Amino acid sequence: MGAMHTTPITRNRFSQERFPVALKGLMDERRLSYRQLAYKTKLSAGYLNHLTKGTRTVPADPVIAVIAEALHVEPDFFLEYRLRQVAGVLDGSPALADKLYAILLRRQPVPEDIAEALRAGGNGGNRGNGHGSRATAAVGF
Repeated sequence: MGAMHTTPITRNRFSQERFPVALKGLMDERRLSYRQLAYKTKLSAGYLNHLTKGTRTVPADPVIAVIAEALHVEPDFFLEYRLRQVAGVLDGSPALADKLYAILLRRQPVPEDIAEALRAGGNGGNRGNGHGSRATAAVGF
């Protein structure tokens, strides 16, 4: 009885669904009404209803964090939160964005510096060239 909810939504650490579907799924899983979630988040029930219907834009990251906390998941459970984090890293590194573009859209091989950063998994990777830690940080956030 005291076990954490283990339904299809929360078995996976990350939702593959867009925000409205993921939010509604978590609310259903937790058996929370709009009013109950509104009480936990200090957001209006009407606003939450609009979010689940997709009639309002996905909220900013701080609001996603409040909703996530109330639903007992990490903010990065929501796809849009993760996409914003990736976009922020790419915005700060045009060279990385260009390399990833070439890999993903032009189906080119993965350059060794990116492959090395992916293998490092965010555990450092700076080999004294001034780029290792940034590349690792970019892919290991």
